[in-house]
Amino acid sequence: MFGDVPPKRSDLEQELSDLHNWPAAAGSDRLPGNVSVVDAALALGPADTWWANGSRCARLALIPAVPAALLLVWVWNVRGEAWQATLHSLFGLPGMLVLFVGETVMFTGSAFVLGALWRHLPGRRGPAKALPVALAVAFPVGLDSLVFRFTDESTANLALAVSAMLFVLTVTGIAADFDTFRGERRYWQSRLGLLLSIYQMRYYSLQVAYLIAQVIAMITIWEFFAAPDVAPEPPDTK
Repeated sequence: MFGDVPPKRSDLEQELSDLHNWPAAAGSDRLPGNVSVVDAALALGPADTWWANGSRCARLALIPAVPAALLLVWVWNVRGEAWQATLHSLFGLPGMLVLFVGETVMFTGSAFVLGALWRHLPGRRGPAKALPVALAVAFPVGLDSLVFRFTDESTANLALAVSAMLFVLTVTGIAADFDTFRGERRYWQSRLGLLLSIYQMRYYSLQVAYLIAQVIAMITIWEFFAAPDVAPEPPDTK
């Protein structure tokens, strides 16, 4: 009710119908029936240009990138017998700092690529757009693991690094979707309410399950593949 005169249903229906029209260079163009205004806004990203999208995603990736980089430093330089090698190396401790900075730059750089290619990547939501970038990172890592196989070196930490990259990019994609509608924050009591409004319940539950599956995969790699003593002992030969 607006004042003493109730709004006409036909006027409200027309207003909602007009919201489905997307302004184009040659006038007004109508979005396809299976594409909503929310989908169109998420496809454009949180900023106006590809550079701004990339910079924004790089900044958003800093929060998940720091713990992910610390995890990789722990695996490669601290965990198990690696800590003894780090202490006995002349550049062991400074190398840990260099590794941490390098891994953080790698995560944020990949997030910048995600943002720069945001409008060209497939998928309607950020986590779906993050998957091709993670696969592009995993491809050379897979080739590197083949070399490690021929040199009898462990490839477990590479799998952990790829899973960490996918997790960081997925969280960055969700944060970018949320950042796209940061101007609508004042209409919601909590950030969770806004996120539920953007993703709807089915997409929200799917993304939560997707993140939980990634965390479980990282724990599985940590426990069963990254452990230094998981390889079975060869049988005694006579």
